[in-house]
Amino acid sequence: MFALAAKPKAGLNDSMMRSDFVEMNPPTGVTPDNPSAEQTRFAHGSENSSARPSTVVIVGPPWPRSGAARVMENQIDYYRGRGFHTVFVVVPFHRVFMRSNPVWEEISEGIQELGAHNSFAAPLEEKRYNAAKCRASLRHAFRGTALDWAFAMANSVRLPKDLLQFLRGMPVALVHVNYVQTLGFALRLRKKLRGRGTRIPIILETHDVQSDLFQERGELNPWTRKPDPIERTIRSEISLLRKADVLVHLSVDDFRFFQARMSYKPHVLAMPAIDEKYVSAVNSAAPFNETIDLLFVGQKHAPNLAAIQWFFEQVWPLLAENRYNLKIVGPVDMLVRESLPRIFETFRSCFVGPVADLAPYYRSARCVIAPMVSGSGTSIKTIEALALGKPFVGTLKAFRGMPMERLHAAGVQAYEGPRGFADAVVNMLADEQRASVRSRAAYECVFSIQANFASRDEAVRSATRPEKWPPRSRHHTTA
Repeated sequence: MFALAAKPKAGLNDSMMRSDFVEMNPPTGVTPDNPSAEQTRFAHGSENSSARPSTVVIVGPPWPRSGAARVMENQIDYYRGRGFHTVFVVVPFHRVFMRSNPVWEEISEGIQELGAHNSFAAPLEEKRYNAAKCRASLRHAFRGTALDWAFAMANSVRLPKDLLQFLRGMPVALVHVNYVQTLGFALRLRKKLRGRGTRIPIILETHDVQSDLFQERGELNPWTRKPDPIERTIRSEISLLRKADVLVHLSVDDFRFFQARMSYKPHVLAMPAIDEKYVSAVNSAAPFNETIDLLFVGQKHAPNLAAIQWFFEQVWPLLAENRYNLKIVGPVDMLVRESLPRIFETFRSCFVGPVADLAPYYRSARCVIAPMVSGSGTSIKTIEALALGKPFVGTLKAFRGMPMERLHAAGVQAYEGPRGFADAVVNMLADEQRASVRSRAAYECVFSIQANFASRDEAVRSATRPEKWPPRSRHHTTA
């Protein structure tokens, strides 16, 4: 296994070693810098306890420097701020992340940036992966869903010996899981730690409705070699999620979807927030000599591919004469090269590809765009652009899962259709200062660290209360 050296947010250590919808207002006085007394007591144990601070194990996929990474970084910031010792474990659920893949070197570096006290990685291993395929096939009688398959593959990874040895002396109080696919690993880890005689609850952050994502991508079922009907995948997803104690959702749509189908579980809506230290880092970054008029940031995902195709085919012809300097940053360039070679060759100079640091690109950008025509869950890049106070032009899909009425009240709106989108770009660039103020105001109105942390407080309270909880849901607002 890989053990990644701790890399705190302040004074990062460069060393690394390898080894085998009910609305509620946030509780008064609960802020990132002023946690509730209840949360402080839980993280540090009882008043009579001389033990070390409680440990939370956070499990997530190997996707550093992505929207998901921003969310996991927020989780780590929250738990550190509440006095927990944080341990992050990387758990993949796609066969590309085999131990032999050199990509793990890059992943190790990126995961350290999340800021956990300690980080570990559990790569897939060929033998265990193949054995898991056989077990899953027998268990599901070759009739499982593609989601069942991904869950089984993540569950095949070995519990790292160095992780177990490290946790042996730690008072683990909570496991926080990202994505239902990694839940099997967390359940096995909890079982291994259960011998201590204390209950270790599991909070699961859904990130998206995975059933929708699988359908949108046309994910093939490895058993049937064709996409699953959406109803089957939903049943599979709900069945797996039952094993968690509390569910946290990042969008209004996801909250409503799961709360309607799993009213017996505690649900918490935690709208994403951007670390203000990152905002400061962008604002203090040295800009490039050449100004970027329009910036699009995209991972290697199908919705980003569709967005680029729509923008270049429908919107760009209406903007071409303005000769804007457009830059597309992120690994989406590989997807465009493979799927849309004509567009890639025509606009090759626009594609930057993956970068280690987005700060100078954001700093140099006059306007951030998100011409999304598909996608589910909450768009972190939309929230990020608003937090940075960047003039922002996005379609309705770019604001998916967000309270649009509150964004409208703050002066931010979606732009539909090629002409509407193109005109919005021109207008934003004509009055950058006003657009910038509106973006930041919208962020502060709808998203904030204070509200996000208050929601996470509620999730921890629900997970750790000793008595059996009644079915309940929490939707924190920033009002």
